[in-house]
Amino acid sequence: MRPIFLFILLCYIPLQSLFAQKNSVDHFFSTGTLSTASYSIYAIDARTGDLLCETDQKSLSSASVMKLFTTAVALEILGPDYTFSTSLYYSGNIDPQNGTLSGNLILKGGGDPAFCSSFFEDHYKDCIATWVAQLKKSGIKKIKGNILLDLSALEHASVPGGWAWDDIGNYYGSGVSAITYKDNLYDIHFSSSKNVGAKTTVKLIDPEIPGLILDNNVSSSAEAGDHTIVYGAPGSLHQTIEGTIPADQTDFVIKAAMPDPPQIAGQALLKNLKEEGIVLSGGIVKLSEGEESDRILVGTQFSPSLKDLIVPLNKESLNLYAEHLLCEIGRKFSGEPSRAKGLEAYHQFCLDKGIDSRGFFPADGSGLTRSNALTAKMLVETMKYLYDGPNRMIFLNALPIAGVDGTLRNSFKGTPLEKNVTAKTGSMAHVRSIAGLMKSKCKKTILFAILINNFDLKSQEASKLLESILLSFYND
Repeated sequence: MRPIFLFILLCYIPLQSLFAQKNSVDHFFSTGTLSTASYSIYAIDARTGDLLCETDQKSLSSASVMKLFTTAVALEILGPDYTFSTSLYYSGNIDPQNGTLSGNLILKGGGDPAFCSSFFEDHYKDCIATWVAQLKKSGIKKIKGNILLDLSALEHASVPGGWAWDDIGNYYGSGVSAITYKDNLYDIHFSSSKNVGAKTTVKLIDPEIPGLILDNNVSSSAEAGDHTIVYGAPGSLHQTIEGTIPADQTDFVIKAAMPDPPQIAGQALLKNLKEEGIVLSGGIVKLSEGEESDRILVGTQFSPSLKDLIVPLNKESLNLYAEHLLCEIGRKFSGEPSRAKGLEAYHQFCLDKGIDSRGFFPADGSGLTRSNALTAKMLVETMKYLYDGPNRMIFLNALPIAGVDGTLRNSFKGTPLEKNVTAKTGSMAHVRSIAGLMKSKCKKTILFAILINNFDLKSQEASKLLESILLSFYND
């Protein structure tokens, strides 16, 4: 009888401990405005894999925490040293007598999300100028032809169908393209009156976008910060900006999505040609399929490696980079650079690695669409795979650090979580999420994921809720 009693007791204690931890998290949602919220929370010991916390695993919108999963699949399928390329070619013949090229320049994009990016200014510094200098060295003084934009590497990509209309014109809603340029963003410089409610003035567009029609409905406000929304379809040169900026500003800058990034990259090339005295007789046009097959390479600019690209992707939550990686994953997985094939690769990754993907409904790579759904358990199992593999430090070094940098630079300061939580965050209206790694008070390394949907809290209150849950992990 005694051995049976001891056996029952040994089984009973850990089970009770598990339920105690479960209840210690559930109580955060038991009353008030959180009683109708949906949540999925999961945490394990990173070293042993032992379960530390588990709520009911509901399939929920993750917002930008989706980038964590995209990063994992990219590291696995593309590899940490993977690079993209952008190349310049010319076609036709050069007359040695007068330096006239009877042909075209061809700017071929390779889907590089970071081409001439502000996050990698030193890497791309003077790359277009270097190409133009090479043309001049080849004896070219005049070009009887066009700048052709070869977009065959990523045709018909743009933005996912599930992105909201009030997202896609803004800086975080720029679409993918075979040729990107400066993060596919442009700056709108405003001045505002001292009078609250007065109409503002657009002083400058940088870079210049020929043909852009910008309807300015922005007024000055007593409220601090940028409260504007840019509306505009990809490829459309007609955009509208609504909202407010602070009153009495001489140069208030708002970033917006470029309507046609390849065209602006072509303009940058044309500008460099003019600066070097090379005359182009034609214009900037999209390359037709099969056109200009005979080309001479001028130069190729490679991107930073994937292990470097995923740092701003995750720390600054760059939707553009994540969507480019999704398409490139599709290319490597099936030979077709498309979101659909990339999403197929997501499911195959889970299958191959034994990750529980029940309730996983991916719709993009960045998490900007509300159509994405997954569970906290799936995220933690994905992180556990990375933690146990050769890409552990590459992955962890790409995540924001609480109170230090990225989207967590202002979070959890003055608490035991500061500099102790390394995680990807996500937020949109009534959605808040976080997933990553932390150390407990007893120095246990914890992998965790928290997804909360449909809550009725202000932004600061939602952040405080996440902080409270993470502190419960820390103190356990």
